[in-house]
This record gives sequence, structure tokens and C-alpha cells, in this order.
Amino acid sequence: MTGDRIRLKAFLEQSEEFLESARTQFPDAAKLTIPDVLMQEPRPLTPVWIDNPDSPTREERRQIEDDFFGPNGVAHFAYAGERSKKTDRHQLFALAEQLNGRLPLAHAVDHPMEQHPQARMRFGPSDGTLKIYNLPIPLEVDKYREVAESKELFAAHNDGLGYAGAVSAAMLVLDSAPAWGGYTCFQQFIRLAIALANSDARAFRALFTPDAIVAVRPRGKGAIRVASPVLYVNDHGHPQTFFRIGSGEYQISWRKDLPALNQARELLVRLAQPFAPSSTFVHMMHPGQGVLIRNPQVIHSRTAFEDDVYGTQRVLARKWFVASAADSAYKHVPGMNVHPRYSRLYPEYFAPEYLSGEWHFDQSAGRNVRIG
Repeated sequence: MTGDRIRLKAFLEQSEEFLESARTQFPDAAKLTIPDVLMQEPRPLTPVWIDNPDSPTREERRQIEDDFFGPNGVAHFAYAGERSKKTDRHQLFALAEQLNGRLPLAHAVDHPMEQHPQARMRFGPSDGTLKIYNLPIPLEVDKYREVAESKELFAAHNDGLGYAGAVSAAMLVLDSAPAWGGYTCFQQFIRLAIALANSDARAFRALFTPDAIVAVRPRGKGAIRVASPVLYVNDHGHPQTFFRIGSGEYQISWRKDLPALNQARELLVRLAQPFAPSSTFVHMMHPGQGVLIRNPQVIHSRTAFEDDVYGTQRVLARKWFVASAADSAYKHVPGMNVHPRYSRLYPEYFAPEYLSGEWHFDQSAGRNVRIG
């Protein structure tokens, strides 16, 4: 056996650790199969109604925690009352502070785009969140715009491309509603992984290939190229997924020389579509509706939407949270937070230097370059 085959075999051994941990976390899914998954209809998530956003009750907090750690990995909430006092911080911070403890919300990420001039011009001084809305650009103007800044379909993904898989929770809260559309759809990939392992062990194992999937954002300030396994054991020893479907500026490619990986890809892409079997969804149409997403395990997408012809537009506030203070310092990197037992086998992808600082994908050179 060659050296490359030996290290690949050692890297793929994490699949057993992943599966044992996943089955312990979701014992009800231990015998789940893909035919079981395909028979499950998509389901809307019921919101947890919060009477006082500044001080949710113990029961309201418990329900949100149960939903976040539950089989769907998403907590849907809605504010039933107004905030008691105005503040220059977004209302989601008050909820995050109340939930911090059992949920991984202690450390918020200050994203540079939260200070974007366009957002400040439209919405005033930053309230600490990134604003997601349709940024109209005249057709005759050749200006870069990410798919998140459009009203088009934003295909399935985890948040945080370039953040090394460290985003432990993503919170989205609706500030202003669209005229129609804008469904947010979710799929719990760790439970899907259990079902795949029970149905096709080779396809499941192939998803741990170190460069199974490559995601490229080719231009703009956020340009980056990330190669990663689709499933892996993260630096905290927990099962995690990295997955994207190409849309807008995002270019996604997969290893083409592994038939078992191709089988797994076809299945996951099918199950990552909006309203796919076993998926869940929300339709946020009232300010104060929001979701807390277990980002390392759950992928989400957003359907196309239209804004009100009278000028009201869909505006979503987004905030990322990480598990440690060290990760809260903003970074933009090509590596992933694969556990050191396995990452050391592929330093060309996961070496420590690829997990810190600021990197930029140089499209002309076809590689990432460290710039900070």
C-alpha cells in the first residue's frame, strides 16, 4: 500500500468515530435508512412565542434549547411583544444573552460587512448585525454582488465560508418582510449521515475524503477557495458537515474519480433542495420572527422573493456565534477545523497556518494568498 493510500485510510477512519458520536447524539435515528428519509414530508417549524424579548421565560428558553439541540437543529422563535426600551444594539442580542449558557452564544463574531457603507446609508448606524437584503444594481453597471445581496434563490449551504467551520450558531431575525417568498429551508445533515451509513456504507465513508468538495468564491473582498470533507470530526470531537450547492458567485466542485462519492453527492444534492424530503422550513413574514441554526450540522437555503412595490423590502439581520473567544476574532481562511488527529495527515489542506489570519483567493494565480 502506497503512502498516499495509507494516510487516506487513516483519515477515513474518523468515519467510525463520527458515526458513534452521531448515533449517541440522535439515538432515535440509530436505525434510520435513506428509504425512511425519502418518505418524510417537508415540515414547517412551529415558533416559540416570546412574550418579552428582553426576558424570555424559563419555559420559552427551554423550548428554544430543545429545538436547537433536537432532531431538526433549528429553533424558530417569534416575538409576541415589543421591546421595553430602545437600544443601539439589535434585539437579537438580548435573546442571545438570555440563552447563553447551554447554547453556544457566548462569543459573537464582528463581521466587517456589518459596517458596509450601503447598509449604513440605508439603515443608519450599525446595530451589530449584518443586513441581508436585495441590493439593486442597474444592468449597465458592472459591479460585483453576492447572491445573499439579491432576491434570487440562495442554494443550500452552511454559514461561514472562510471561517474554518468555527461558526457554532447562526441567528437570523427578520427586520422587514418581503411581499412574498423568501422561505428559509433546513436539512439536518448529521441525521442524514446516519441514514446513509445504514444504507450505503461506502458512500457514507467517501464523504470523509479530505478534498471531497471544493468551494470557491472567486472575487470580491470575500474571495476564498476551501477544500474539505463533507463530513468530519471537528476540533471539539463532534460530528460536523461542510456542504454547499453552487449559486450566484459560489462555484462548487467535487472529486470526480470516486464513484461512491458521486453516489453520495447525488443523494445529498437532492435532499438539500428547498422542501426536500425530511427537510423543515419557515416563512418569516413578520418583524421579530427568527431562527437559531446549529450551523455545524444543519444546512439552509433561501427561496427567491419579491419586495413590496411600494418600497418595503425584506431585510434580515444576521449574527454569527462561535464556541471560543479565540474564534471570535474575525478571520478569513482556507482551512477547516478538522480534529488534529486527522488534520495532521493532510497539512496541505488543514495545517494550523490555514486556520488563522486573512487569506484571499487570487483568481489569476488560482490559489489562496495570505494578506493579513
